[in-house]
Amino acid sequence: MTVHEIAERAGVSIGTVDRVLHGRGRVSPETKSRILAIIEESGYTPNPFARHLKLNKKHTFAVIMPDLNEDSGYWRIACAGVHKAQKELAAFGISMRRFEFNRYNQPSFSRAIAGFDPSSFSGLLIAPVNPEESLQFLTTLPAHFPVVFFDAQLRSFSPLTQIGQNAFRSGLLAGRLLEAFSRRAGPYVIISTHGEDLHIQKRIEGFTSYFASSRHELAVRECFDIEHRERRESFVRQLLNEFPSIDGIFVTNASVHGIAAQVNSRIAQAHVAIVGYDLVPDNVRQLEAGTIDCILSQRQDYQGYQGLYQLYRNVVLGQEVEPEIEMSIDVYLKENLPAPGIPEQQEKGKGIQPRQEARDIRSW
Repeated sequence: MTVHEIAERAGVSIGTVDRVLHGRGRVSPETKSRILAIIEESGYTPNPFARHLKLNKKHTFAVIMPDLNEDSGYWRIACAGVHKAQKELAAFGISMRRFEFNRYNQPSFSRAIAGFDPSSFSGLLIAPVNPEESLQFLTTLPAHFPVVFFDAQLRSFSPLTQIGQNAFRSGLLAGRLLEAFSRRAGPYVIISTHGEDLHIQKRIEGFTSYFASSRHELAVRECFDIEHRERRESFVRQLLNEFPSIDGIFVTNASVHGIAAQVNSRIAQAHVAIVGYDLVPDNVRQLEAGTIDCILSQRQDYQGYQGLYQLYRNVVLGQEVEPEIEMSIDVYLKENLPAPGIPEQQEKGKGIQPRQEARDIRSW
């Protein structure tokens, strides 16, 4: 079925069909309904190759995200997914421009986006991990400017689509896992790294919800300098002095490795169960060494990959996209880590099966 054939069956011009397909201009409700019925019946989808050959139009998408080296390299992995999507879409005239900021330095966001001109871009992919600055920026964009969130969300802004985990459920699962790996004897401590971030707040809520009906002692401690070695080490020393019988630690972001290495390298001290997030290289090493018991992966590379594709589908193909894409909560122990040098997504695609105990946990 072609646009010309749809127009003939509907008794309208090709231009009218085009306006319905791409939501431009005025079309009477009756005519629109008739055209949409024919499209649905025929299973018509736009041909992006033909469309680009005809229009010869290129699209540049903006990507706003933290510095690639921050959070133990978490964002470098996410950016690899964005680049993979852009490379696949290059034949369709898709390019991107990245704006990086230091999430630990408040003025950095404003400097990164200084002079941002929305008219130069067809849409925006953003990780709104700095809520106040992100929201202030987003409110300056034109109405209906296509925006996709990944990794984080904002309470008071509705993007075209948002991609990420159900943070509450992941916190709930983290609580269950920490209890399973611990001695179930002493207190559990939640180390919050970015208390202003909504999905970090939801993780903590989920974790504490799991223990709502238990007698376990829970405590929340903030560690905003978790990436700074000396300050982190000082924080851990204070933590161990405050909780000498600590039994478990839940770290709410990818920088769990520094905490684990220090806590579980003490001579003649009982192992402390530790659960954190993301398969960044340092976390993989600590998981292999046994200082971390479990890692929850949120597949940040796939989030970035899907983010760019959602913009492409909506802006270029004129397709409706889902308002939310929820990522699975993948659980990794040292027994089912991806093989060295093989990205997590590639390993999944090859059908490599994790060990039975990991499959059982994932199914929860």
